[in-house]
Amino acid sequence: GEESGGQNSSVKKHRLIACVWASASYHTRGERFSIDDGQRRLKEWLTYNFMTGFDHIYVYDNTMAHTLDTDLSSVTNLFPNQVTRIPWRAKVCNNNKNNVDSPGERSSQYAAESSCRLRFGPHAEWLGGFDIDEYLVPLGKYDSVPQLLDKLDEEGKKIINFGSWRAWPRKKFMEEPKTLTGSRNCGNGQPCFEVHIPPETTMLQAYNCDRQRGQKTKVMPAEKQIYRPDYVKLHFVHFTTMTELSVMSKTETLAAGLKYHPRVASDPASRYSDEESEGTMLHTKAMATQDTAGWQRACKDVTKGTCRIGNPYPPGAFEDNLTHDEDGWLYNCFVNDKADDYWIPKLEKALADHDQ
Repeated sequence: GEESGGQNSSVKKHRLIACVWASASYHTRGERFSIDDGQRRLKEWLTYNFMTGFDHIYVYDNTMAHTLDTDLSSVTNLFPNQVTRIPWRAKVCNNNKNNVDSPGERSSQYAAESSCRLRFGPHAEWLGGFDIDEYLVPLGKYDSVPQLLDKLDEEGKKIINFGSWRAWPRKKFMEEPKTLTGSRNCGNGQPCFEVHIPPETTMLQAYNCDRQRGQKTKVMPAEKQIYRPDYVKLHFVHFTTMTELSVMSKTETLAAGLKYHPRVASDPASRYSDEESEGTMLHTKAMATQDTAGWQRACKDVTKGTCRIGNPYPPGAFEDNLTHDEDGWLYNCFVNDKADDYWIPKLEKALADHDQ
């Protein structure tokens, strides 16, 4: 663990830290699907983020809100002096579906994020808040996240945003599907299956199949940020809600030589990452069995629904308007070449070194 609280100082203990709220297992909203791969994912995610330049990561372990039989300490103990685990027993108020009058929320996560920012933010120059299924991938000439932060410092930026759009698991890296039927498993009359990624395959490799190439033009309202905690005064999971600038009065703003906006306006110290030359976020969200329902038809006929099993365009196929492979499977996503060629081999080696 580390000391918490304290005042800002000109010299911070860390260049870059991350906060994460995670659990060994949990149920998705509406108790729709049980996820129990938290330990596996956390080990890979921590290994990857230290490899890309994070100094220290604070894990708010929410497992005990679901069960007392296990927790994440077996993983966090593998990273002495790099990980601080905070047992976080707070439960969400409800886990309802999203389409009801009282939708499911993540109040436990909201509180954990605020705790991390207030306790540990004063000791870091930059802070990132991500989930263990979100991978920040440095691109172009950048081989670490701090290299990108150096550029932001030169620009005078205090916040960088990474758009979120769910990636598909590549079928070549999945275990052979075992067909399930019935509404309890599949949610409708179509057959489905449970996606299993072999233990020798990383989640980063399996899910390296983004549905958009280059800069995302479509995003979910679930972006993530890396920001300077001495500038950001209030943060809510995906968004900065209060900064040094936004709390200034009109007189203070004008005296600082800045333009005053009486209404909400974009923060001049914030920008989005260039997803072709700087970095992108790969969202490797686990696939529920219901999400695969009807895959045998949808993955070969675009009129039969959405195929959520990744079959990436080979080089040149998109430009040549090719839509499917020789087996009739539709192309539906794009491989990030730097992730495949550079980051995934490094991750595999780092994980192998951990296991020795």
